[in-house]
Amino acid sequence: MKTSIEFINHASVIVAGDTVSILSDPWYQGDAFHKGWNLLYETSDGQVDSILNKITHIWISHEHPDHFSIVFFKKFSKKINERKIKILFQRTKDKRVIHFFKNISLECIELDFNQNVMLDENFSVLCIKDGFYDSALLITNKNEKILNLNDCEVVTKNKAKELFTITGEIDVLLTQFSYAAWKGGISNKKWREDSAAEKLNTMALQIEIFKPKIVIPFASFIYFSNKENLYLNDSINQPMDVANQFKESKTQILVMKPNDIVGGNFEDFSNERALNFWKDQYSQVGTKKIHEYEKISHEVIKENFIKYCERISNKNNMGLIRLIRLISPIPVFQAVTVKVLDLDLTLKFDFVSRTIEHTSDTAMICLQSESLNFLFSNSFGFDTLTVNGCFEEGKAGGFVAATKSLAIENLNNLGMNLSLGLLFNFSVIKLFFSRLYRVAKKLNA
Repeated sequence: MKTSIEFINHASVIVAGDTVSILSDPWYQGDAFHKGWNLLYETSDGQVDSILNKITHIWISHEHPDHFSIVFFKKFSKKINERKIKILFQRTKDKRVIHFFKNISLECIELDFNQNVMLDENFSVLCIKDGFYDSALLITNKNEKILNLNDCEVVTKNKAKELFTITGEIDVLLTQFSYAAWKGGISNKKWREDSAAEKLNTMALQIEIFKPKIVIPFASFIYFSNKENLYLNDSINQPMDVANQFKESKTQILVMKPNDIVGGNFEDFSNERALNFWKDQYSQVGTKKIHEYEKISHEVIKENFIKYCERISNKNNMGLIRLIRLISPIPVFQAVTVKVLDLDLTLKFDFVSRTIEHTSDTAMICLQSESLNFLFSNSFGFDTLTVNGCFEEGKAGGFVAATKSLAIENLNNLGMNLSLGLLFNFSVIKLFFSRLYRVAKKLNA
């Protein structure tokens, strides 16, 4: 290949042409998703300094912290600025990410979806929307196409074909290879095993439709790193699983370790070397850092619950929410009951009536006090909880029932407030309930 691809870490690679070099999704150090994930391998400050010396752009696929690391940008903003490195990010309604970059004096280019942007005479990028907030990037350099799918849910033939109408056949595909969220609780190992198998089937589907010459599995080089979610590591796919699954494939599977390079002026990679590197990293998970949550008092939780109610009230039509709650055939915006394990109490909270009280009702979900406090303290708290998986269902169907209330801030974070206009946005409503249906189906399997 004329284009070079250097693997850095997790979902981060450098795709380089003659004058343009794009770094994707830099997360190199520390935990993500509220002490829920850690990297199998961390990139040192010295390595980061070397990386920044050879790039012209940084592309962020979406706002999840394993792709958009605020710690990284605060730590290295001065260097990024000195090097005049430009940030690429999808155009969004809320512009929260763009405002963050502007506040630390970094230059941003907002990418409109499905519009080709030339970065030099040979090198172009095209941003493709996926779901509520994710995006893929199609890079074209001297007629070579590299498609970075990161976490995009291209899991059905129809979705893959729809994307294919934009991309056509590609040369290199970068795609996630293992599951990355809650899978029904500690006793639901079958869901975890099925999810791991589904990831490999998804890769096979993507290979069938996009017909890449090379597939680079990435965006899964993490371990679940909390005492509450450590069990999720029991069924994750490892690079060797990918290599074995596709050993007869005509498409070349390239497993890469940090600083491996394919294409450009030289090829510096070896599947065997990379597989051994990652095998060693996975074997050390039991000795790597494991987080434990601290106990947060009931009083602090109640204080942050009031702030939680204020956030929701300020961004949504509460009168409409009350009406929907009253007349909807599907129970939505109802009170949520949680068992706070380390405080040994069960709470029922209702952001509509702004009440939080002790109850003897069976809990929908069970979690630690720090997790509940985090949910109340951050608009992205529930989204974080569903990814880090640091909770259990208290009763059958409890998670789905809780989601119909707690997910309102997920919508708000996408710039969508509960209003009459949103009720007529059928595509959003359909996507939300279809995802809920998939979860409910897995839980009932």
